Amino acid sequence: MVYPKRHTARQVNMIPGDSSSTIIELLTRVSRDNTEGAHFHAVRAQIAFATDIYRGVLEACSSQNGLAGEVLLRTLFEVVTSTIILAKDRDKLRDFIRHARFTALRLMRVIEVPALKARLAPMIAATEREFQGLRAEFKEQRWHTMGTKDSFIEAEFQPGIYDKYYRRASAIAHGQPYVTVRNGKVEARPIAWKNMSIGASNMASLLIVYLLTIVSREFNLGLDKEIGELATEVDARATRHMNAIRKAAGIGEGSKGST
Repeated sequence: MVYPKRHTARQVNMIPGDSSSTIIELLTRVSRDNTEGAHFHAVRAQIAFATDIYRGVLEACSSQNGLAGEVLLRTLFEVVTSTIILAKDRDKLRDFIRHARFTALRLMRVIEVPALKARLAPMIAATEREFQGLRAEFKEQRWHTMGTKDSFIEAEFQPGIYDKYYRRASAIAHGQPYVTVRNGKVEARPIAWKNMSIGASNMASLLIVYLLTIVSREFNLGLDKEIGELATEVDARATRHMNAIRKAAGIGEGSKGST
C-alpha cells in the first residue's frame, strides 16, 4: 500500500473521489455477519468499534478540522492494531476479555458518588482478590502486553509506519508542543491544521482497508476482490494527494520532498 505523505503549511484543495461510503458499507456487512463462533463474534464487535471511529475521522475531516481528525486517527491506529492481533489468534480472546474485566473493576473502585459507592461496596469487596490478580497480571499494559512498536509488527504494518504516521498523530493527541511550535516560534497554524484533514482521512481509509484485508484472510471471508478494488481506489486517492502537496510545495512528482 502507498501511505500518504504529510502536509506542507500551504493550502491544498480537497480532492474528490472519496470511497469512504463503500468502505463503510463493507465494514457494516462484515460486522453484521452471522457466522457463529466466539472468536469471530469478538472481532466483528471490534470492527463495529473501528467503524464508529472511522466515521468520526471522516466527520472531523469533512469540516476540515484536521487536528481532531488526527486525534481520532491515533485512536483508529490502536483499534485496528488491537483487532488484527485478536483476529490472528483465537487463543488471545481470553486475555482480551480478562483485560476488559480488569478495566471495569478498576473504574468501579474510583467512583466517588456516595450513594453509588455504597451500592457498589459489596461487589468491590467480593471482587478484590480478582482485581488484585488482574492488576498483577496486566499492570499498566495493553491487553496483549505488547508495546506500540511490537504490536505494529504483530499487526504486520509496513516498517516505518510508527515513525512516519503514528508518532505525529500521537503527538497531536497528547497535546505536545509539536502542534504549535515551528523553528523555535510558538504560534497558531490554522492553514496547516486545516490541511491535515486530507491526510488524516486518507490514512484512516488505508488503515480500515488494511484491517478488512487481514480479517478476510484470517476468517476466509472471500472478500479479496472487493477489498482489492477499494485498496486501489484509496491508494490512488493518496497518490493524488501526495502529488498535489508536491505541486503546492514546488517539488517535482518524482522527488522526495520533506514531510
